[in-house]
Amino acid sequence: MAHAAYNDPNYKALRQKILADQPNCAICGRPGADTLDHIQPLELGGTNEEHNLRPAHRSCNSRLGANLVNAKNKARIDARNRAMGFLTETTTTPIPTVASLQKGKRDCDLGVSADFLSVSGRIEPRLESLAECHTSVGPLVAEWSSRHLMPLMDWQVRAVNGMLGLKDDAFWYREALISCARQQGKSVLLKAMAGFFVTEWAAKTGRPQSVMLVANKLDRSSAIFRELAPILEGFGGKPFWSYGREQILMPDGSSIRVAAATSTQHGASNDLVLLDEIWSISPAVIFDALRPTMIARPSPLMAMFSTAGDESSTAMLKLREQAINAIDAGRTSKLYFAEWSPPPGVRWQDREWWPWANPALGTTVTWDALEAAAETPDKNAFLRAHLNLWISSANSWLAPGRWDECQTTALMPDGGILAIDSSLDESRYVGVRAYRRDDKKIQVAPAFIVESEDELWAKVEELMANRDLQLAVSPSLEIHTPKTWKPRTRTVGYGELLKWTGLVRAMINEGKVEHGGELALAEHVSRAVLVKQSGNVVLSSQKSPGPIELARCLVWATALASAAPSKARVAIGRS
Repeated sequence: MAHAAYNDPNYKALRQKILADQPNCAICGRPGADTLDHIQPLELGGTNEEHNLRPAHRSCNSRLGANLVNAKNKARIDARNRAMGFLTETTTTPIPTVASLQKGKRDCDLGVSADFLSVSGRIEPRLESLAECHTSVGPLVAEWSSRHLMPLMDWQVRAVNGMLGLKDDAFWYREALISCARQQGKSVLLKAMAGFFVTEWAAKTGRPQSVMLVANKLDRSSAIFRELAPILEGFGGKPFWSYGREQILMPDGSSIRVAAATSTQHGASNDLVLLDEIWSISPAVIFDALRPTMIARPSPLMAMFSTAGDESSTAMLKLREQAINAIDAGRTSKLYFAEWSPPPGVRWQDREWWPWANPALGTTVTWDALEAAAETPDKNAFLRAHLNLWISSANSWLAPGRWDECQTTALMPDGGILAIDSSLDESRYVGVRAYRRDDKKIQVAPAFIVESEDELWAKVEELMANRDLQLAVSPSLEIHTPKTWKPRTRTVGYGELLKWTGLVRAMINEGKVEHGGELALAEHVSRAVLVKQSGNVVLSSQKSPGPIELARCLVWATALASAAPSKARVAIGRS
């Protein structure tokens, strides 16, 4: 929604007055200012009075606003860390800058600087769910691990603190997904959680705890069990060693057992299910077999760990999209999500981003090892295993970092074009809105992401109450479009995507499209893969490593919004 302050006639008059002679930008000093900057932002109590306004280039204003957004996000993260006893910025290893690459280069093609080699992994996850809990069992798990296994690394403490947050003496989250590169110490964290649950947590709650170990390959979970069983024997546990059926029974009735990642895991009742490398575990195992085993437990947790997958990783993609959508909407959910990965769209060759995916860099993983792995001919394997990136990004329709450069803090005006579509499996329904501003730039934003068609039409009805809004629907949704909207509706599909992908790509590259930095939209746009078809280029859902329905809607909405001013009520029905 547009900020009411921008519709104030006094503000509009001041804007015209201040920009009348195209003054110099107050931020960079160059001529040609084309917008106003609020010295004290409206969000922080600023006003539209003349003393609070100054001329600025829109691009300079956007960069300044982006810094404000980043500062607000940083403040939110720091406040969360302090409230839950997490590590704060003062104990987090600083992230290097590109400038550090310019000093002390080694005599090798990779050009990693000596300064850079001293940098450790990033402790703070790039993506993390919002919380409604202010205490955590995580510190107790860390203490247990220090006594019986080994001290947890800072990033492991960060993750376990988050997923084991408490509210009213029960776990706030019922599920958790932790994602980072390989060889970061995920298996140690699994062992610490399993051991703690069947010993100290069972004693503290007075309830025997049933723990299940599952991995994409049976030997992974069996290996974790073999290392943990001798420790638990010291607590009086009795192990059973039949391969694929390993289990240990504790004196109070608590148990840990190993299970294969199959859809036959019915009948059990689990307090804690630990799943490793879920990128290759099917939805039937996670959602149909394992999730129901926890329904009757008073405070259960299904904790999942994985590196990035590919387009076949249906279950992980669904959970990841669910978590990102909640983060974008600023709401909590029962899924805790923490991901260590480079931001979407950056060049993976830039070493400054490698610590973002490798929180254990400098401990279990070394720079030399990463450099050696980067030399592999199979770049996709390196991207997935060591940078936690979803593969196929080499064919992305946009150059690395281009979408991020289009970010603006300008508020999204009302009206424009709303494009709606469903995911290929019809598990998500999305809308993207595009508006052509007076400066002829197109501003875009995701309008909604919902999980049912009923929710879709409820959202569309709410938005279509604005008579200046036009609707673009995919063919699968056309049949259910209310007749009263037909004069303002156009059907768009693969043909339009084929015609307009190249156009919208050029508009983005020319800086004619801007967005508000929404995570879900950035993920879909950055992972969308381009293919050639019938002499044109088009976004391919089959080739892309994950869902791209928001990117498809972006193309439709942007192309239609660019055809005519959004303020004009031009019917876009089919001729």
